[in-house]
Amino acid sequence: LSKAKNNLDTSPRDPFSPTELRPSPSGMPWPFKSNDKVSAAKNLAGEIELEKDEANELQGDAVETTSLLSSSTSSTSTRTVKDPVSFLVVCLTILIGDTARGVMFPTLWLLNKSLGGDKITQGYAVASFSGGRVLMSPVLGKMSETLGYKPTLTKSLSTLLLGTLIYVAASTPAVSSHLAAIHPFAPIFLLVTAQVVMGLGSGTLGVTRAYVAEITPRDKRTAWLSYLTAVQYSGFTVMPVVGSFFCRAVKEGGVMEGGRDFFGGYISFNEFSMPAWFMAVLSAITLILTRTVFKDRKRAAKSPKKAVDLESGEADFADDLILGSLTRFDITILGCMLLNVATKGSIAVYETLAVNFSVSHFVNFDAEKAGFVVSSCGAMGVVALLCMGLLGKCFSDVQMITGGMIVMCFGTGLLVHFGDHLHFGEYRFSAAIFLLYSIGYPIGHTAVIGIFSKIVSTRPQGALLGYFASAGSLARMFFPILAGYVAQYEGNSIMFCVLIVVLGTATAIVAINRVTLARL
Repeated sequence: LSKAKNNLDTSPRDPFSPTELRPSPSGMPWPFKSNDKVSAAKNLAGEIELEKDEANELQGDAVETTSLLSSSTSSTSTRTVKDPVSFLVVCLTILIGDTARGVMFPTLWLLNKSLGGDKITQGYAVASFSGGRVLMSPVLGKMSETLGYKPTLTKSLSTLLLGTLIYVAASTPAVSSHLAAIHPFAPIFLLVTAQVVMGLGSGTLGVTRAYVAEITPRDKRTAWLSYLTAVQYSGFTVMPVVGSFFCRAVKEGGVMEGGRDFFGGYISFNEFSMPAWFMAVLSAITLILTRTVFKDRKRAAKSPKKAVDLESGEADFADDLILGSLTRFDITILGCMLLNVATKGSIAVYETLAVNFSVSHFVNFDAEKAGFVVSSCGAMGVVALLCMGLLGKCFSDVQMITGGMIVMCFGTGLLVHFGDHLHFGEYRFSAAIFLLYSIGYPIGHTAVIGIFSKIVSTRPQGALLGYFASAGSLARMFFPILAGYVAQYEGNSIMFCVLIVVLGTATAIVAINRVTLARL
């Protein structure tokens, strides 16, 4: 294959001419009969970028043009991860990036309340984490294209480690009391600062997704990204069980009853600080692994490819101008980002209100129990993500997107209640969390990621996936703030009604444009 590719530029003969090739063992006739189609075949073959190690694996009689063209799919479909250790480091990076959000989930509202905050400041505390991601995701995406993956991940993990240490300080009573003496709002400000810095350090979603997209075949990409999403999803839906464990540990009768204080209380292990200490240890371990065992992958510069129809030579469907200077590709990319906003924003509302909602509505519910409910449903969501390969054989990406968002609408509707809280059964809360965390969000959102990655597969993906991740982070920044104000002044049910409208509108838009999404 390498020889045939080199002949395109060095040989005066036409390597695609039937007279220059040995007869096909299968007796297959030469498929290109016109000069235009020969040129199209040359262009297509010239775009096949083979690395040396891949070429060595594809030995044999590969000089036939039919083998050259088929190798663009057959060789890719059997490609496996060549460096599993580095791949596992990438997965660990994804895990701790969202564990920074998930492990604090059960106690963030209680910490915010202990520092003098309310639902509004809770919204800002949740939103600040995503605000950091919004700022850094495009920067890290571009950095991965210029500097490579290893320097990018090293810088992000160092920042995440710094953020966890600031969170430790914010959750240490001796430190917060000194800050409160300076200004009543200072402890809340330090908490928000910690969330921002951790968000800056965890803005690697675009980088890690680009890494996986580069090493996986296009037709298997949704399944591979579902595995990656399963790791990410475990971080913010399963890891709350760790936060719940820390809550139980410091309770009366727990293994660390009352917590532990050292150096006059400036080093404290309590229900608020222990999740941050846990995150600091994980960040340090991942940083060491990235510096020692992770092997950087050089990213070859890719020029945008324009597909050519071998039969008619018509321009690519994606490049048709639809609105002014915007092509169908541009509008579809924006639409996918809005779908990301709808799904990510909805789940962010539950991060903001779930613990407060459960504690205020149910006598037997506390932060520990709420964390266990979310973690249990999140674990089932991880199973659903691992089954995305099987689901992809039965349903298209568009069908999974619409189905997932419909389930999210139904789950949100279960929480709409304007009557007496005494008549609101606990089962409705658990059922709603199950529909959102186990079925709707993992399937629908992963299908959005998969279809977006397929659409941008012919472009450099680092920056585009960085913008895509920023859109989701922007939603997780805006929706918690909105939820805080609406829940504080209008009630939780009004906010859930707003979510139903957002998700329903997004579902209708996907259904209307299903043909365009399928073709791209």
